[in-house]
Amino acid sequence: MKHRGGEKLLPSEIHTIFTQIKTAFLGIYGLLIKVRVFGKEFWWGLCRNSIVVANHVTGSDSFVIQIALKRRLFMMAARRWFKNRFLDFVMTFFCDMVPVAVEKGIKNLRGIKRALALLEQKQSVGIYPSGDMSRDGMVHLIYDGAAYLSFKSGVPIVPVYVKNLALGPCRTELALGDDAKEGVGSLLHNIFNRKIEVHIAAPIYPRIDADRREEVHRINSRIQRSFEDLCE
Repeated sequence: MKHRGGEKLLPSEIHTIFTQIKTAFLGIYGLLIKVRVFGKEFWWGLCRNSIVVANHVTGSDSFVIQIALKRRLFMMAARRWFKNRFLDFVMTFFCDMVPVAVEKGIKNLRGIKRALALLEQKQSVGIYPSGDMSRDGMVHLIYDGAAYLSFKSGVPIVPVYVKNLALGPCRTELALGDDAKEGVGSLLHNIFNRKIEVHIAAPIYPRIDADRREEVHRINSRIQRSFEDLCE
């Protein structure tokens, strides 16, 4: 079943049998690791869907974040993860990932439309604002994607910083730089990791009546400051 990627979603596009499989996996994996959560008051007090922005260290980040937040996230992921039918199927239906092009422009339109449709259906979306992994755990660059989605949808952004994840094999060390192998390797490396921390910052609410460019710039600045505070 292909996602339509339009402005409206069928219920079957959100809730499938694979949703239950993923929930079971997260439950089991959550028992094998230990995640300490800081800033819970910001998250539990947010009684609505949100856009979660996080630092990106390993391929296991999205699973750890969802275990910590206890909420399903549809993660925006680079299109290179979907390079064949098998990975497309796994990434879409098991990992709840939405493919987006790294380049700016028309190539991103379908991913943006799907993210907006998910937010309209009261689903939460996860984004790595730097667009790629950073082994030092820092967020060195903030792209406009999260701020734009927040402005267009009116959904708040919640910055999340993940700390003490065991680093799996570096993507560049694997044959052909295989992202999928790095993801599986990082999941295995973090089994029984009892030192993982997830730090949550206060939500950032968009001003939908403001000028789009100015608001995107303001939100990006707030995101950057939030990550700097969380890192400290």
